[in-house]
Amino acid sequence: MTAAGNTLSNGSGAALRVCPADHQTGDSCLIPSSVNFTSGGTGGPRLDAAAQVQAEHGNNVWGALTATANAQRAAEMFHSAGWGARRSGWTEFAVETAFAELELLPLDPVTFRGFVDPDRIADLLAALSEMGLSFIVEFEDNEGQEHVFRSATQSDC
Repeated sequence: MTAAGNTLSNGSGAALRVCPADHQTGDSCLIPSSVNFTSGGTGGPRLDAAAQVQAEHGNNVWGALTATANAQRAAEMFHSAGWGARRSGWTEFAVETAFAELELLPLDPVTFRGFVDPDRIADLLAALSEMGLSFIVEFEDNEGQEHVFRSATQSDC
């Protein structure tokens, strides 16, 4: 491995960013990763036609990944589950699949906002659960009713 500042190279071309020894929870810091997110994204599913029609109504889902303190790590988990992922700012990430698009914000815990096809909120909840993420999701349906969903798991990073 070679080092340059806080970046290591393992010889395979994958860059690893290392947190400083005095890193505090809540500090913005990238964790070791083999995924190099760019603003161009990783590819993956895009909103399908049914979701695109509904997306015109704007954001309808907000929440937190209650046991996840790193937005990049959260983006990696979505990417590993088959979602498209991209860097949307210096420390923010956007993830997308056929029925939802979420903006992951680097707070502790990681928060998100975005859109989910109202007919597939159960798919979003199932996807979060299958990834092993603890969450609180606030969802506004087409009639303006708010619904709050909480996970049963507490096994996040």
